[in-house]
Amino acid sequence: MAGHNPYAPPRAPLIEVSLPAAFVAGDWAPGQLRVLGALALGCLFGVLALLAQGIWAALHPQHPALPWAYLLGLLLALLWGYLLLRLKGLLGDRFAARGLGWPVGVQLFAGLLLSGLAALGEAPALAHPGALELGYFALCVALGLSQAWFALGLRRIRQAWTALRLFAFLLFAGGILCASVVLLVPALLLGMLACLALARVFFAAAAELQGAPGRSGERPGRVSRSG
Repeated sequence: MAGHNPYAPPRAPLIEVSLPAAFVAGDWAPGQLRVLGALALGCLFGVLALLAQGIWAALHPQHPALPWAYLLGLLLALLWGYLLLRLKGLLGDRFAARGLGWPVGVQLFAGLLLSGLAALGEAPALAHPGALELGYFALCVALGLSQAWFALGLRRIRQAWTALRLFAFLLFAGGILCASVVLLVPALLLGMLACLALARVFFAAAAELQGAPGRSGERPGRVSRSG
């Protein structure tokens, strides 16, 4: 009893934050979430490389398009779809979010088709569009609307991380610009910012899981929603 002060404030947290068992005791691990965040950052640099190649092609129209750009576009479409699928699973386990499957599937399908169409021909022209150009424009509209739909689903999540709300806002704005077809370059810029916000979402989830009570070898800590 030596050194015990009965008037000292309690050391235990007054409010215990309960996290879903599917998130804490499921298949998620902080290291895995950090890897997903790093992949989102890699997606950002990939989009930056595509944007730089597009600027170079616009300044040097006499040179043929670089073949690696088409392969990079396909890889980025696959990587983005994979990250969205993992995000959907994460939000389902952490926030019991539902109804996100369809917009993710449409984004993945439209992104892959857009990458294939870009490899088949030159950049579509708005004047006298052909069948290939019309298909390209239709896919841009579908991709943009599915992004906006997905973002609205994210906005309905209660008590979400701040980074997730920022990601939803950027994705919605970028989707609207993409659906307009004529504002694809600003949509790409917003897409780069969305990749950065998505990386922050995964890092925020890793930090929350790292400090969650009940993690083996982890000390219970305060759960942060600052994102």
